This record gives sequence, C-alpha cells and structure tokens, in this order.
Amino acid sequence: MSWTHPGAWLTRLTLAAALFTACAAGAAEAPPRPAYLLVHFTHETADGEQIRFAVSEDGYRWADLNGSQPVMRSDVGEKGVRDPSIIRLPDRFVILATDLRIDNGKGWDVAMHRGSTSLVVFESTDLVHWSPPRLVDVAGAIPGAGCAWAPEAILDVKTGDYFVYWTTISEADGINKPRIFYSRTKDFREFTPPQLYIDRPGKDGLIDTQIVKDEDSGSPYRFYRASGDGQITLEGSQELLGPWTVLGDLRAIGLTGRDVEGPILFKIQQTGEWGLWVDQYASARGYLALATRDLSRPETFHRIDPKLIDYGASKKRHGSILNISTEELKRLRTAWPGNH
Repeated sequence: MSWTHPGAWLTRLTLAAALFTACAAGAAEAPPRPAYLLVHFTHETADGEQIRFAVSEDGYRWADLNGSQPVMRSDVGEKGVRDPSIIRLPDRFVILATDLRIDNGKGWDVAMHRGSTSLVVFESTDLVHWSPPRLVDVAGAIPGAGCAWAPEAILDVKTGDYFVYWTTISEADGINKPRIFYSRTKDFREFTPPQLYIDRPGKDGLIDTQIVKDEDSGSPYRFYRASGDGQITLEGSQELLGPWTVLGDLRAIGLTGRDVEGPILFKIQQTGEWGLWVDQYASARGYLALATRDLSRPETFHRIDPKLIDYGASKKRHGSILNISTEELKRLRTAWPGNH
C-alpha cells in the first residue's frame, strides 16, 4: 500500500519535533501494548522476499495477515527485501530491511561481495498506510563493502538520535569477513558516515545483531544484544557503545550458530518473560521460540513447549517483533484480514 497524502505526511513530520523531545526525555508515558506484530519474509522466491505481517495477542500464538501474502513489496534496488526490522518512533513507524533478492539468480557470492550497500526504508503513521520504499546507502563509504544486511535501530536517549546498525562484509587488516557497522540518524534520511561497531578476533565473522533496552530497574544492564558469531552470543552493557560484557550463549540448550541465526528479542508482556526467537536456517524449519526471565543469564533460556506455540500458516524467517496496542492490532486486522 502507498501513502496517498504527502501534505499530511509532511505536517506530521513537522509537528513531531516536540513529541520526539518529550518522549526521548521520558516525559511521555507509553500506552499499554499487550499485543504483537511480527514483520518478516519467508523464502527465496519473488513473493517470499517481500514484507509480510503476522499478529498475536499473547506472543505465543500467531496469525498471518493478508492470507499469508505480502503486505508490501519493494520495487527499488534489488526489488527484494529480507531481514526486516520495525521500530516505533514518537510520530511514526519505520521498517528497515536488507535490499536483497536471491530469487534474481545472481547467487550468494554476488550478494555477499558485490551486493547492495543500501537499506530499504518504509514509513507509516498508523501501521496500515506505508510510504513507498526508498533506498539509503549506509555502507557505500566502507572500503570494499559487499553488502548491508539485517539492519536494526534503537533510540539513543542521551544523544536524541537513532543508532542504526547492520552487517557488512568487507576487508580489514587483510581479513574479508562480516562485521557490524553503525550510523546515526534523526530522520532516517540523513545518516552519519558508517563506523565499525562490533568485530571478533581473527577470521570469526559476525552477523544478525539485535539490541534491546531492559526497563527493569533490577536488571544489571541497561542494554542487551544478541549476535551470530559462531554461537548466538548475548552481551550486556550500560551504554550502546559499551563496554560490553559477554554473558554467554545458547549451548546450554543445545543450540549453536551452526543450527540457528537471526535472533529476535522481545518482551512478552503477559508473562514478564523475554522471548528469543531464532531462525532454524540449517534445518529449514523456520523459527524456534525460547524464553527467559533473566537476560543476564543466557543459560536460563528454555524452549517454549511446542504445544503452546503456533507460528501461523507460513514458515517465517528473520524478522522483527513489535509490541503493539489492542487498537493497533484491530487496525491491522481490519486492513489485512487473515487467519485469526
């Protein structure tokens, strides 16, 4: 769907400044958000590498919207979108996605080393009417950059801007491998030059980082991040730029980076647990749902009883889960009736 009222769009952007400042300072209290939106893609086909939505009322049982068909498509860049993430701004929502389409037949080597260095951006004020997709070249200034994958963003309250981070494969110190880079933006149009964010020693590459902020005053860390670096490694920090402390990984429950990738962290409001979904890419079985009450102790993650989980009709891959209100849930279901 396309945004059809550009004047109203610009007005909303102009009026957003005061609201942004209030929210960034913690002056505005967030409304209850007991429901969930999963933004994702499915597989390497023309329709599979596009934006799909699924919703849930409890974080465990999910229903695909729009009959499991895409709700948005990209007609820019590679004309495919993978690894979408969605974030809530004070005045709107933003989806960031990888500009990639394996269905074009170019193959993974081209995608990794000679692929798009841009992200695909969609914006909406209501989760239903979305702006046309546009490209933002975030990684083109990185020497030898071959891609820009799995973008995510989080508000940095201290600086008042958004901390955007992604994976780029490039050469440094004679080693060509994936590393995590970051940039900053206030409007998701203008970005600061990319900088290296996370690297691992030697030839070990790193992909699929996601950061969440823990609002629990009893938590030992303000921020947690999960990354694919041969394991699904969890770290904690008081600041986005660190220092970060390695907390552990998922080997205690029999999962390594050979089994799973694309971690999604989100708060399950009804239980107080943190959900961690991991993409079982090696076995092509879609997502596996894990949970814990303490992100600082990754060894406490457990597999959610399969009888309690329903992932919906389609097999979902690397996406993002947003906490939404019941009113937002109703709006989504009205716009894209699906399997309820």
